[in-house]
Amino acid sequence: MTAGELTKIVLNKEELFILDVRNQSDFDNWKIEGESVEFINIPYFDLLDSVDQALEQFPSDKRLLVVCAKEGSSKFVAEQLVEAGRTNVSYLEGGMKSWSEHLEPVKIGDLKDGGSLYQFVRIGKGRLSYMVISSGEAAVIDTFRMTDVFERFAREQGATIKHTLDTHLHADHISGGRKLAEQTGATYWSPPKDATEVTFPYEKLEEGRDITVGNTKIKIQPIYSPGHTVGKDVVYRR
Repeated sequence: MTAGELTKIVLNKEELFILDVRNQSDFDNWKIEGESVEFINIPYFDLLDSVDQALEQFPSDKRLLVVCAKEGSSKFVAEQLVEAGRTNVSYLEGGMKSWSEHLEPVKIGDLKDGGSLYQFVRIGKGRLSYMVISSGEAAVIDTFRMTDVFERFAREQGATIKHTLDTHLHADHISGGRKLAEQTGATYWSPPKDATEVTFPYEKLEEGRDITVGNTKIKIQPIYSPGHTVGKDVVYRR
């Protein structure tokens, strides 16, 4: 099962039972969760000799997904479960690493002057990016480091990325905004209060500096939000 397939199961609230074979400390620190997802943690080394004793801990009427850090251990355990007679079992391709990096584009609205607003859900980390598309142009807001996803999606939508924006200095993930701008020839925007030490050119996200994307304008309204850096900007369509 790919991370994309798993994302759709979680977002659609489909039933799934997960056997996580990572060490307990890794499992306790971070796991796959969802409204209709059940899980159990049995470390890989406890299943090396046999999976027979663990079979009774898994519901027989639900899909079973085996998960590990990078794929190898979960693939081995899944194969052992199949040999033991368990059906409807799979493993997560790429492991938790792929789950961490997967971005799922979700359309969240239409723009009144034509175009669409998409949210890119990094479901494994609970982070969000956005893309505004209008008349063949696109702007990406709070880009993740997996920039190829944004390039590919824009291309599929027939759009050229013209702008990338970081609404604030991110402490919880690595920004891909500047990298994406360099790859596509787009203009990179950042709040000046968060860019006092940068040595590269950028456009300042300041009040009154509207950004045009096709037939749409993004109006910049700086609003400080507690818990964020002082450069925190809120961007919205006008």
